[in-house]
Amino acid sequence: MDSNDDESTEPDDGSAPDTGDGPSWRQRLHAATGDRDAEADALADRSDEDVTERDARIAVLRVRGEDGVSDAQTDQAIANPDDARSVADEREGDDEAPHAPDDR
Repeated sequence: MDSNDDESTEPDDGSAPDTGDGPSWRQRLHAATGDRDAEADALADRSDEDVTERDARIAVLRVRGEDGVSDAQTDQAIANPDDARSVADEREGDDEAPHAPDDR
């Protein structure tokens, strides 16, 4: 058996076996059980480093229409890393936001 055979096995970390930007199996499980905090954790783990858990939680709530502001997005049922990235971009672009870090 070649030592590179391990690359073809499914990862142990709960992420989807492919390298795409879709939800991981762990995120799908938490979405199905309604655990939004755990779903957001799984999304944050799958997203860019500068996407915070708060960004991921906002993305999860937006997709579900549970953020109190927007309607549910009908084209998808589970937030993906692009959704979390969009929230992070909004946060970074909003210098006056109370949750934006003051790096000056």
